[in-house]
Amino acid sequence: MTAPAFLTGGGETGALMRGHDWSSSPLGNPAGWPPRLRSVVELLLGSKFPMFVAWGAELGFLYNDAYAEILGAKHPRALGARFHDIWAEIWPDILPLIEAAMAGVATYREDLPLLMNRRGFDEQTWFTFSYSPVRDEEGRVAGMYCAVAETTGRVLMERKQAFLVRLGDTLRGLNDPHALPTLAAELLGTELGADRAGYGIIDASGEVVSVERDWTAGRVASLAGEARILDAFGPAVIAELRAGRTLVVEDCQADPRTSRPAYLPTWDSIGTRALIVAPLIRSGRLAAILYVHSGGPRHWTGVEAELVEEAAGRTWDAVQRAWALADLRESEERLQLALDASGMVGLYDWLVPQDRLFADARFARLFGVDPDRAAAGAPLADFKRVIHPEDAARVEAAMKRTLETGEPYEAEYRLLRDGGEVHWVAARGRCLHDGGGMPKRFSGTVVDITDRKQAEERQALLSREVDHRAKNALSVVQAALRLTRAPDLPTYARAIEGRVAALARAQTLLADRQWSGADLLTLLRGELDGFLDRDGGGPQAEVDGPPVSLPAGAAQPLAMAIHELATNAVKYGALSAPEGRVEVNWTVEGGLPDRLRLRWTERGGPALKKSPERRGFGTRVLDGTVRGQLGGTLSLGWRPSGLVCELDVPLRPGPPPGDGEVDAAPV
Repeated sequence: MTAPAFLTGGGETGALMRGHDWSSSPLGNPAGWPPRLRSVVELLLGSKFPMFVAWGAELGFLYNDAYAEILGAKHPRALGARFHDIWAEIWPDILPLIEAAMAGVATYREDLPLLMNRRGFDEQTWFTFSYSPVRDEEGRVAGMYCAVAETTGRVLMERKQAFLVRLGDTLRGLNDPHALPTLAAELLGTELGADRAGYGIIDASGEVVSVERDWTAGRVASLAGEARILDAFGPAVIAELRAGRTLVVEDCQADPRTSRPAYLPTWDSIGTRALIVAPLIRSGRLAAILYVHSGGPRHWTGVEAELVEEAAGRTWDAVQRAWALADLRESEERLQLALDASGMVGLYDWLVPQDRLFADARFARLFGVDPDRAAAGAPLADFKRVIHPEDAARVEAAMKRTLETGEPYEAEYRLLRDGGEVHWVAARGRCLHDGGGMPKRFSGTVVDITDRKQAEERQALLSREVDHRAKNALSVVQAALRLTRAPDLPTYARAIEGRVAALARAQTLLADRQWSGADLLTLLRGELDGFLDRDGGGPQAEVDGPPVSLPAGAAQPLAMAIHELATNAVKYGALSAPEGRVEVNWTVEGGLPDRLRLRWTERGGPALKKSPERRGFGTRVLDGTVRGQLGGTLSLGWRPSGLVCELDVPLRPGPPPGDGEVDAAPV
């Protein structure tokens, strides 16, 4: 039979129409098709744009070569078939549009999403099309006509780009190298509607993959942990990855790379039937993988594979950046600990041409500048204002020398803070110059050396004090040697030894207190030690009074005075008899300075009939130390019951040490 004229041409589909068996089609023999249908078929067969027409009560389906590509495996069996039978899987989505067209209303949709099955698997597609009614010769709507364009590729590409932008924005805002891979995997897995996604690191041997955390949609288990990739996935899979090729598997049970009997149980055990794995090759070796798994078979589009590849690269870059930042933070923390341990106060960076000095918070606080202002950059003058006026010229000269010559900057100087507080700092720095030899930036550090300076001052003071006290001690020894009288040499030696021992004890007390003074009670106990806690019969000496810290200048003279009183009591007074007693009491009266009033009372010793006719060495020592050295008053009462001595001395610091004067000269 000769084909109707309107079926001439039309490419492959036209040829199929001409040879098609129309007996089972609701459209019947083309020779009996109405003129309007013939016109539409002739129109679409002559077009390169995808078109179809559905005609009659059962909507018999006709289309051209361009539309055949959209049908996929449904072509050519779709030719002449019922519209519903061809697109049963999307019928609920398009039925309202079909009904509108058959009711005489044209419809238009742009990028309509449709889940089609045209090649044996479900795939998400997008289409832009118009359904238009086609009327017969009587004006009744007898069918519908469609011009359609598949926009799946463009929509997927736009979605891919939008996802990559979103992924990049998310990764840039996250610096945790542990959380970052998991978040990237979650974003990717959600975007692709996958069941699992994760990021694995390959060790240096290339044999073990480590997954810290991955993402799942809740239908499969996590793969966090370590696995030997060759043992788990097989040589074919690993060869693909090591070659830098993205692994795309639509069904693990059918793909020859994954369906080998030795490795198929691996995929079953982790609930995976389809996957995309993008390798990261760095320095010639497999360094990491980004995997996306599906629990069932799935067709992956080329755009989806590209999306995984690009996400893998961006995730790798973000992870490496995060690790670099983490290492930098750790290095900074180590540096900060080192700075803290070394007493480092702060860092500064002075941009010389702009006169903007940037400093950290500790430097800023030391120089009395608001830390936020210092961090944003402030003029050098804001920091220089606290330099001690006596040091300012020296500091200025040192900085000028560095600016002009480039030699290292070093200076130790004082900072005079509000309220008169003084801090010592040691400043160090270097100056960089531009190609023309002009200073460009001046950077360095400052160390708070206040404690060191104070220690040095204390040490110098202590040295002067020791020198001064040593001179005094030698002077007292010389005086004792010169003025002590005794009937024989042994007696003379004992007298000298006792006085030198008293002096030594006072020296020891001062040394124990770092020459800052001596405790009065300790001094008294040292001179009366044998009489305070005597076995049987109770103590012969009692001391009582408030705590008193004697100034350094008063300790030695007072020790000598007490020693002479004790020596006199042992030889001639209360301590020469078993029944004798000595009481030492004292009080402190406030004033400028405070005054020590000490009373030495003897009783129970040999009766005194009158005061001594001449002054001995001990009396001269008492008078010389109390009046001459301490600036106090002395009262000696020679009563029948025993000696009563009253001392009244000011508790003022001694004369400045190192002045060349000797305290013990009055002896």
